Amino acid sequence: MDIDFITLLWTPFDYFLRGGICMWPLLACSIGAIFLGYERYQYYKEAKTGTRFVLDFDKIMNTRDLVAAKEYAAQSSGDGAALCVDVLDSYQDYGKRLQSVVFFKIDRIMGKMNEHMNMLGVIIGLSPMLGLLGTITGMISSFNALNERTTNPMAVTAGIGEALITTVFGLVISIATMCIHAYLTRRIKDAELDLDEIGAILVDVLGEKVKE
Repeated sequence: MDIDFITLLWTPFDYFLRGGICMWPLLACSIGAIFLGYERYQYYKEAKTGTRFVLDFDKIMNTRDLVAAKEYAAQSSGDGAALCVDVLDSYQDYGKRLQSVVFFKIDRIMGKMNEHMNMLGVIIGLSPMLGLLGTITGMISSFNALNERTTNPMAVTAGIGEALITTVFGLVISIATMCIHAYLTRRIKDAELDLDEIGAILVDVLGEKVKE
């Protein structure tokens, strides 16, 4: 049983070593994808206010009870709730600039939410390219050694097989990162819809108050 466990642990490491020098940047890409995915997940977990807050806040704002709306926002977490408190505190100072100020603040929040997403995109494109580069360099080495292996042609085939390891790893990393990117993009889109709704209700109700 212990031998099987050791073999299970050794096999991926053995493939890694046989993949050549391009496996190291691929390892960096995989670590980067995991780190960025986890960091973004934790950030959205804290920053995203949630659709339930948006619906409840809309109901309170529709009653024109700004005090209750501010208290509810202050008791809630996330960037959307913080935006509501900020705007309700100082909307009278914005005057006719109310709409532009509110949506500028929303754009700033969305900018923070989109941070590092471009790095995930780079990893998605870079990983298969590194894998292909490793395969090409491995095949070049195999064919260069062809004259030395004329007595054993199968050795060249084995070398090509080892060269393909980097392509496999590159594709696996790229596919996994694409899944992470798609999940995070969905969360960003949900947050954007919620913030747009918050911005709309703030502008509609507070705009009336400014005109009074």
